[in-house]
Amino acid sequence: MLYKIILITFFIAAPTFAQTDLLINVYNRNSASLNGEWNYIIDPYETGFYNYRSEPYDKFQNPGNGAYFTNAKPKDKTELIEYDFDRSDIINVPGDWNTQKEKLFYYEGTIWYKKSFDYKKQKDDNRVFIYFDAVNYQADVYLNGKKLGTHIGGFTPFNFEITEVLKTKENFLVVKVDNKRKREGVPTLNTDWWNYGGITRDVRIIETPQIFIQDYFIQLNSEHKNILKGYVKLNGESVESREIKIILPELNVEKNVVTNNKGIAEVEIIVNQIKYWSDTNPRLYKIVLKSGQDETVDYIGFRTIKTEGHDILLNGEKIFLKGICIHEEKP
Repeated sequence: MLYKIILITFFIAAPTFAQTDLLINVYNRNSASLNGEWNYIIDPYETGFYNYRSEPYDKFQNPGNGAYFTNAKPKDKTELIEYDFDRSDIINVPGDWNTQKEKLFYYEGTIWYKKSFDYKKQKDDNRVFIYFDAVNYQADVYLNGKKLGTHIGGFTPFNFEITEVLKTKENFLVVKVDNKRKREGVPTLNTDWWNYGGITRDVRIIETPQIFIQDYFIQLNSEHKNILKGYVKLNGESVESREIKIILPELNVEKNVVTNNKGIAEVEIIVNQIKYWSDTNPRLYKIVLKSGQDETVDYIGFRTIKTEGHDILLNGEKIFLKGICIHEEKP
């Protein structure tokens, strides 16, 4: 009797973490910088990302030591691991690799970054996020061998929650950075500016309470110049019917609003004798937002801007704007 044996291989995707909604006003939050010296490995053939079948290692439950994001170390002298971040070269973050390393001046492709760090939370039940101001162009981010997610776009910030992955000691953050140009990307295949690669802006750890102010938008009502309008959004579990206090000390305003079932509170505040922001008088007002254990402070200018025909109106007055087109690396 002839038996046909069919071998079926099941690939179990390794768990990944969805990109968290962007945190607003990170500069005024409790944070720790990961800027400074990072180890890096050049990987033009992406052998640290794909196996011999061109399958991404991070799609497997057990990717193996060949995956660079595991930061593997040989158990003995007989085990062959063909990379070692801790013995690799150093590069500064933030910064591009083109001008830091002469051999990488024209390089377009993949480079792996690794940063080791310790971190102790201020409160045991706090939440922790990793925040990147910008990475050019595609970033695949891993913490302690676990994939946090992917971000595409070299000029926008992004973050991931790392509360469940973070350790007190010996964390290692690995970022696969790929700046290859693509027809559908920015820059495209033909471009008129230099295609820098690398972690080009700040990297920081943000710590928040369990429920925190994640987003807000408060502006002058274009139809009523003595009314501020907008919203405040909370992040966390059980965010419905939460009270948020809005304080503008210079305008003698204290306003309490309550969130809906999505954690969002609509804002409408009547203000008197407000001084509008303009190009000649860039007036900013301090605004304090409080909810539970979280508090954030910002400085906001209130103005209206609209167009009428070919005219631009700032606070109802015509304004002439002018500029020049020049790239930032040629002052």
